Amino acid sequence: MIFEIIIGIFIGLFAVIGLIIGLIKGYIKVQTWAGEYLVSSLLTISLGAIFNAVGVDPMVSGIIVIIAAVLFLLGCMGLSKLIRNLISNSFAKRDEELRKYGAVGVINRIWGGIVLAIKGLIISLFIVVPILVALDLSQLSANMPAMASVYDSALWYMIKPIAFDFIVLGFLNIAIRHGFSNGISSALWGIIVFGLIVGAGFMSFNLVFNSGLFAGASASFGEVVAGWFGGFQLPEGIPTAIAQWIIVAGIFLLLTIIILLVSFFVSRVLVFARLGPAFYIVDGILGAIVLFILVTAVMLFIGFLVQPIYDLEFMAPLTSYFDMSTVARYFYQDNFLSLCGMPTLIPLRDWLT
Repeated sequence: MIFEIIIGIFIGLFAVIGLIIGLIKGYIKVQTWAGEYLVSSLLTISLGAIFNAVGVDPMVSGIIVIIAAVLFLLGCMGLSKLIRNLISNSFAKRDEELRKYGAVGVINRIWGGIVLAIKGLIISLFIVVPILVALDLSQLSANMPAMASVYDSALWYMIKPIAFDFIVLGFLNIAIRHGFSNGISSALWGIIVFGLIVGAGFMSFNLVFNSGLFAGASASFGEVVAGWFGGFQLPEGIPTAIAQWIIVAGIFLLLTIIILLVSFFVSRVLVFARLGPAFYIVDGILGAIVLFILVTAVMLFIGFLVQPIYDLEFMAPLTSYFDMSTVARYFYQDNFLSLCGMPTLIPLRDWLT
């Protein structure tokens, strides 16, 4: 019971702090991502629950649910921006007319409090729920009798079926937001920089070991390396090999510094380019699409690797979290890749049964 009270106080404290800060700052001065995430997730989970109750084919319902998750999120983001603009425009008009904010000011404060209370609630749950899930899955909670009341509480019975739904939707949410805010140009340039650094490594190795350009330098430096070991006689060729690798490291370090300097200036150019509204929007949309596809593919692939053994006895603690899920199940037992008939890459079931 004590842990249940502590968790309740912890979650409530975050929500109350958010409420107070929101009431002070007002809606137009707070970040609304938590409210958008919560509302869009609840709508998506509800849609998935309807499909499960009706018995729609998992392949069809899964695709619709994932698309709906994106549309619900974009809709909530658009609605938040619309409300913000309406309040801001009303404030501006009242400032011009030298009038008090009145009811609009009250609405601004109340909405700000509600939004930050939700934010505090979401942040506290982000901290508490993963810990509870980890303790449950690792069976450590079985050795903690005081935690039994937490896992038997009505709150946990409500959270458990949707815990992984919110986790999956959280990753998709972050992918869309991060992809849009950073754009595809930054991601592509990051990949190019990584490729240049890898290429610098191959170039350094080839110059020293294969081109012959550093043969004399390697031999001379090898004598210096041999002197580092005093009277200890190294096998023939070892000092030269050590010298070659040191030269490789030096060339690679020099090339890497040059690449990073160029990367810094190009990154600044991209930042300035994104100041233009047209480039920012197009770059952001492409970035959001690419990162969303990448994150979705990674989660699908991880679920695809585990899916063949989801019904085994030792997987029961994990599978119990997905039995009632309406979104995460499409990445686990009803994995799209498995439903499409993709051949198993790793025979986990054969190995473990």
